[in-house]
Amino acid sequence: MSHYFTGNNAEHKFKEIEFRYNDKVYRFKTDRGVFSKDRIDYGSAVLIDAVAKDRSADEDDTFIDMGAGYGPVGTVLADVLEASPLMVEVNSDALVLCEENARRNGVAAKAMDRVQYDARPAGAVSFYVTNPPFRAGKPVVIEMIEDGYGQLAGGGAFYMVVQKKQGMASYRKEIESRFGNVETVVKDKGYYVLKGIKAQ
Repeated sequence: MSHYFTGNNAEHKFKEIEFRYNDKVYRFKTDRGVFSKDRIDYGSAVLIDAVAKDRSADEDDTFIDMGAGYGPVGTVLADVLEASPLMVEVNSDALVLCEENARRNGVAAKAMDRVQYDARPAGAVSFYVTNPPFRAGKPVVIEMIEDGYGQLAGGGAFYMVVQKKQGMASYRKEIESRFGNVETVVKDKGYYVLKGIKAQ
């Protein structure tokens, strides 16, 4: 699980991958030791599509991409929805790539590690997206749900992608318990995008 929690001590091995969405090609630089370095993982692709279709473009929107990796979810959603992202990543090598990939795709993003993120004043963002590191354990994922609730403005939306086999039913209950509501936005090949709305 080093790609979730530490820097990459191995020798760099950079490569460029492409992701097509809405007939636009996005290019991302990746490296050994980062999550899904050879292609955008299916869960992230499902999350991107679900959130993009669930929301309308609004340049006043701000959002958090928690566990951003090298930046595909936050970068594509920022471009499609004309929103301003704060991308948070604990792996130092992935964080550098996250910043670079946002720039190379024309997105003005803020990127920070978890220490910087926790030290900043809590925001009031429009929405919060995450493809969590489920192998890190349920407490880590529940903390992300709690963080999402705390960071959202009233009426803001929390989105999380999870596979059924990763405990979807349990996490659905956790979101409903925290937000007072939960909705399945998309179900696709065993992947579910769950949504909770924070009360006004």
